[in-house]
Amino acid sequence: MPKKIDHQTRRLELTEALWRITRREGWDAISLRKVAAEAGVSMGMVQHYFTTKDEMLAFAIEMISEDARMRIRARIAKLPQPVPPRRLVWTVLSEMLPRPSRRATEVEAADVFVRRFMLSPRSAARFRADGAELRTAVRDQILLARKGSEADADRDAGGLIALFNGLMFEFVAGDQTSETALATLRAQIEFVFGPAEPGELD
Repeated sequence: MPKKIDHQTRRLELTEALWRITRREGWDAISLRKVAAEAGVSMGMVQHYFTTKDEMLAFAIEMISEDARMRIRARIAKLPQPVPPRRLVWTVLSEMLPRPSRRATEVEAADVFVRRFMLSPRSAARFRADGAELRTAVRDQILLARKGSEADADRDAGGLIALFNGLMFEFVAGDQTSETALATLRAQIEFVFGPAEPGELD
C-alpha cells in the first residue's frame, strides 16, 4: 500500500530549511536549489510544492502569520469576557510585533515581509487590503470605547496602524528593539483609549 504523504508537513519542512538559509546568509541568498540541498531532498521535490522563490517565501510568511493568529485567539480566550476595547487592540497588535525571544524565525519573517512584500507592487495590494481590514477593526473598538464621531475614530485608528507599520519598518532596520517597539505601541494605545489599569497592557 503506498505511503500517505502529509503535504502540509512537507511544505513546513521546506520552509524551515528556507529560514535556516535566511538566518545564515540573508534572504537574497535563497533559491529553490539551496532549499532542496538544505532540506536533503531533490530539486523536483521542492518544485512539486513551490514553483518560485517568492511563492515559497509567501507561504513561509503565511505560516508565521497563522502562528500569530493562533496566539491572539489563545490570549483573547484567556481574558475576562467581554474583553475591553483597549485590551483587545493591545493584544492583537502586540502579538503581531516580532519578538526574537518567542521564535527566531519571526525576525527573518519580518525582514522578508517588509522588504520583499510590503514594498512589492505585485503583493502590495493584498497587504493594503489586510491593513484596511485591521484598521476597520481598530476603529470599531475605538467607537466602543469612547464617545465621538466615526471620522475621529477612523483618524485615530489610521494613526495607530501607521505607527504600527512604522515600528515594523524600524524593527527591520535595527532602529527599534521588540521592547522599545512595544513600549511605543503601548503609549499610543493609551493616548487613543486613555490610561490603562495596572497590568492591563502587560
